[in-house]
Amino acid sequence: MVRKFEGHQGRVGALSWSTNILSSGSKDRAIHNHDLRCRQDSVTKLLGHRQEVCGLKWSYDDLQLASGGNDNKLLVWSHQA
Repeated sequence: MVRKFEGHQGRVGALSWSTNILSSGSKDRAIHNHDLRCRQDSVTKLLGHRQEVCGLKWSYDDLQLASGGNDNKLLVWSHQA
């Protein structure tokens, strides 16, 4: 094992890689962005879904993250560099 990330209160069902960011979406309705260059478990936490996050995808330029949830919502998040 190289690294362990914690922070979610439910199962993780979605992951997406950016250049240095690993985003995880969970049954706890939260999205955590983990910066591999930092020691902290979670750099940012995104809240917006009312049910489980079931899909994540970073844009090709790493500026936006799209998330889909079981609440039938598609949310687009802006990455603040």
